[in-house]
Amino acid sequence: VESGKNRRVTIRRARLHDHGDVEALAQLRWRWRVDDRGESGPSWAEFSRQFAQWCAGHADTHPAFLAERDGVVIGMAWLAIVERIPGPAHFERRSAYVQSVYVAPEAREAGVGSQLVDALIDEARRRRLDYLAVHPSGVEAVRGLGKSP
Repeated sequence: VESGKNRRVTIRRARLHDHGDVEALAQLRWRWRVDDRGESGPSWAEFSRQFAQWCAGHADTHPAFLAERDGVVIGMAWLAIVERIPGPAHFERRSAYVQSVYVAPEAREAGVGSQLVDALIDEARRRRLDYLAVHPSGVEAVRGLGKSP
């Protein structure tokens, strides 16, 4: 019997046109930025509405992944895919940035963040991106997951 943080976690691609997935992503983003960090801005209802519009408009360039345990979403991670300047040998060039990796505090220390980053790496490989970058503010967090930025 698995209990607590050792229960099975499922990592899956978020569907950015699905109300339930977008709502879960918005809740995680709100929790991280407003509840955990104290940011202020629009009301939850307005943020949720704007977030859903943003997701619909960025589904092709910003794939997201969700971590779930027992049917409850406990984490997220995003790729920001960017077009690169064409070159003579490779006209279509793309890379990506790791963005917004967040695991709910009660689900941390169980390898969920590492599993989310692994999903981003797999997606970058699947898309044959030139490289995957981590913003300098996230380098220490990625190293803490046992990954090399």
